[in-house]
Amino acid sequence: MPYALRLIGVALLAGLGWWQWQTDTPALATMPPAIKPLAVAAAPELPAKPLRLKLKDPACHDRCAEFELEALQFPATPALTDALLKNLDAPAGKSPEQRVMSLARTFIKEAAEFHEPWQQIVKAQQLSGLRTVVVLDVDNYSYTGGAHGMNVVSALNWDTKVQRVVSLKDWLLPKQEAAFWREAKAAHQQWLAQQPDAKSLADGWPFDKTDVMALLPAGLVLKYQPYSIGPYAMGTPEIAIPYERLTGIFKPDYLPLR
Repeated sequence: MPYALRLIGVALLAGLGWWQWQTDTPALATMPPAIKPLAVAAAPELPAKPLRLKLKDPACHDRCAEFELEALQFPATPALTDALLKNLDAPAGKSPEQRVMSLARTFIKEAAEFHEPWQQIVKAQQLSGLRTVVVLDVDNYSYTGGAHGMNVVSALNWDTKVQRVVSLKDWLLPKQEAAFWREAKAAHQQWLAQQPDAKSLADGWPFDKTDVMALLPAGLVLKYQPYSIGPYAMGTPEIAIPYERLTGIFKPDYLPLR
């Protein structure tokens, strides 16, 4: 998914920021084990190098803008690194560090011109996906004024067998898209029934499609942006579809082993 909150590029500030590397990256939350998995082979994690950046305007002393990034790069799989940086809408550069630094400097410069304490926090982490798939889970938070900031979530499903990002169109058997969305709508109804305000949600926030999905061992997870299927207070909802419901809809390569 393209980076939905890209700010207009302006002249870059010189001498901003610092890089800090660390050897371990804490795991992001994975889907709770609400679905009993079939005989699932989880994809092994790819070798990765942590990538961190924290940037502030050194000329600012009060109400300063900040840019923070905690992500990964994949030296042995540069195409995956490039896919992640394109997802963030990072400009071209000679290295991932340079590309992220350019993105951060543009953000800080724009905030300085508006004299606002804007904030950008990007987190991207590798999750074990189903079989040959590795999932990069991305959360991109931006505050540029107003009552609150906004999170934009995305997921990159990297198939280690074909060495590229795969998505729903790759997983579906021919002429099964309508059947898939029927199952997704049924899963939404089950999710809705578990909410304490189910009636108000059903009345005001009907089912909607999403292009953000994660092929995880315990089930296919549909991820939603704020305000998509619920109010802002719900954050970024997730709906899980058991793989049993996708038999005959998904290609065998993207279903658990039997």
